[in-house]
Amino acid sequence: MDLNKKFVYGTQYWRPPNPSREQHRFHLEKIKNDLKFDLVKFRLQWNWHHRQPDSFIWDEVHELFDICDEIGLGVQLELNLETAPYWVEQDYPEARYVNANDRPIELGSQEAAPGGGHPGLCFHHDEVRRQSEKFIRAMANEFKDRKSLVLYDCWNEPHLEPVWCSNMWGNMGDKIYCYCESSRRRFRQWLKHRYENIDNFNNTWARAYTSFDQINPPILTGLYADWIDWFRFWHCELQEYMAWRFGIIKQEDPSRMVASHSGAVPPVLPRANACIENWKFAQPVDLWGTSFAPQAFNWDFATCVQVIELTRSAARNKNFWVAEMPGGPACFRGFRSGSIVKPEDYELWNWMAATYGSKGTMHWCYLTEKTGHEAGNFGMMRLNGEHTPRSLSIKKTSALLREHQNTLTSAKVKTQVAVLYDPDISSLLFAMEMEDTLYGQSHTGYYRAIWNADLYARYVTPECFDDIQEKVLIVPMALLMSDELADKIADYVYDGGTLITDCRMGMFDQRGFLRPALPAGKLSKAAGLVEGEQICSDQNKDSSLVPTADGSLVKNDNTLSAFDPIQLGPLISFDHPIKAEVPVHEFLVPLETDCAEGIGKFEDITLAARNKYGRGTVYYFGTYMGLALDKKIPQALELIKTILLQKTKPIIRGKKLRPRLIQGQDDILLVVFNDDLAQSVKEKITLPAECDGITSALDIYSKTEHQIKENQVFLTIEPGSVAVLSLNILKGSIIPQNT
Repeated sequence: MDLNKKFVYGTQYWRPPNPSREQHRFHLEKIKNDLKFDLVKFRLQWNWHHRQPDSFIWDEVHELFDICDEIGLGVQLELNLETAPYWVEQDYPEARYVNANDRPIELGSQEAAPGGGHPGLCFHHDEVRRQSEKFIRAMANEFKDRKSLVLYDCWNEPHLEPVWCSNMWGNMGDKIYCYCESSRRRFRQWLKHRYENIDNFNNTWARAYTSFDQINPPILTGLYADWIDWFRFWHCELQEYMAWRFGIIKQEDPSRMVASHSGAVPPVLPRANACIENWKFAQPVDLWGTSFAPQAFNWDFATCVQVIELTRSAARNKNFWVAEMPGGPACFRGFRSGSIVKPEDYELWNWMAATYGSKGTMHWCYLTEKTGHEAGNFGMMRLNGEHTPRSLSIKKTSALLREHQNTLTSAKVKTQVAVLYDPDISSLLFAMEMEDTLYGQSHTGYYRAIWNADLYARYVTPECFDDIQEKVLIVPMALLMSDELADKIADYVYDGGTLITDCRMGMFDQRGFLRPALPAGKLSKAAGLVEGEQICSDQNKDSSLVPTADGSLVKNDNTLSAFDPIQLGPLISFDHPIKAEVPVHEFLVPLETDCAEGIGKFEDITLAARNKYGRGTVYYFGTYMGLALDKKIPQALELIKTILLQKTKPIIRGKKLRPRLIQGQDDILLVVFNDDLAQSVKEKITLPAECDGITSALDIYSKTEHQIKENQVFLTIEPGSVAVLSLNILKGSIIPQNT
């Protein structure tokens, strides 16, 4: 099975103890012969197979392989080291993860680890590394000669594992890791390598240590440098751990592909303390992917697609796929579950992913779960193997995706907008707020404008900034920035790019220390302005909240006076590029213009400006425009969408509908989304000029033929739905992917 030429479709099947051993043949034959999937995934939990130091239990796995070899069903083996054997914990109790409250975490069960051993043991401990390496090598050697083995997943949803323990009663100190002696020692080594000597370190952190041995990781809020470096350390360590897993499997089985996939996609799911840095994690592996759960998080269309764009961006030039698409609804607790999953959702989600470059889909999972928080949920099939309306819809869509796989696997996504995402800003927000939600909301808001402008986006981090080829760069909530990055952004504008950005740009340097003037570095010249004194301002500002000695906020209605109106999110009146009014969000920052042109004001205060710099343009907002966009304020959306469409052009444009083209070797597919969940939309879609001569299109689901006249096709799309049309019936046309 060539994963580079085939659109792969499959499902997670076995995570012991589910399904039961005696049911394997029945279910695997159903997956192959009824659903007609290509691939199943078996999760190999370390503790399940390595119950004694010098022996492994593989018999049930071989039974599964025997069936798959016989019926021609491909297998993905998923390595799970987050379920450590109890004998390792017993022999090395000091290897337990330790949280910021100094509590070691004993191994136990969890909804994602029903066989126990969760959350594993700290990989900084030498014996944990030795024993887990023994298990990885034994696994690869045991199954590498199996003909149905297609690929490995070396790490399911990489993150700092104990952070996601189901500890509903814990405080934040119970959700920050790891403070064991091995991790403390490794952190000091990392700092020594980064700063070379203690004087450099003291100058950076503004401390007075005499030895690296005196340094401890942060457990209290207050100063930012500690937390920024603590999370940078874990990003690097987790990347090294990914490369280590990948390398061991490749040593034993060099010919097979080794994948991994994210369980959360920052900044959409902002979880700074989980230490997820997907650009680093994707770098070592052959294939990158994501878990994708719109029903669990109530994502709108734009956010669903944003997750796919972020995943493709982190993969950079590698193929990527949806590694976990839900088979059914999510369940958070016994009486609290996610949204109902409708059969038609699988048409929508799969074509979102495929349109934005995904090369396959795996489901989580085939059967509903038996116990824990996931019991009765996530499965596409009932426990007795009967179909559900969801599984029948999945079956139909998977067949259509494979029917068009030559088009899907050969298509390339070309992007018009770049967006800068910096994990350090998430770390800084966490140090400020104990969460990084605002940074995520700012990104989600800006992407909503990109989606509505019918444009594609590439996300970059500071480390891969030079990847940018797009004409427009959006930099949301850039609270932290190096001088080097500030200068690179300014040079990007000077060379002809358009920059859209928010206030307080580069407010803190890389250490988390305040800059004396903003925006940072050459950006002040590029923007043609300097910032005045910031004012905390928002329409939801609560005058009764006051701080306590421990940093928490409490209600106190005995206020001396009401807030000044300027602190209550006043409206910014824009006269360019359109007439609009957008409320201030979180901060109001007066802009003192030099050569910039003011384009938005509150009373006589300039709060938005435009400046020509070299061959490019800067749009600078004296508030957080991304937060206004996240709240779906219509005039904010029209404002940013207008700027985007003045500076770059989509391949195909809709009014209320969101059309996209997939152009491959064999066909051109027109994919049209209706993101209005309440009303059907009738609209004429104008095709690019290169489609001249195509006179009809075929709906691949209904097999209805649509006439194309004067390069326009008239469509009616039901609420919250998608239509997919093949255009290449009468003419093979090459459509340029960018303009």
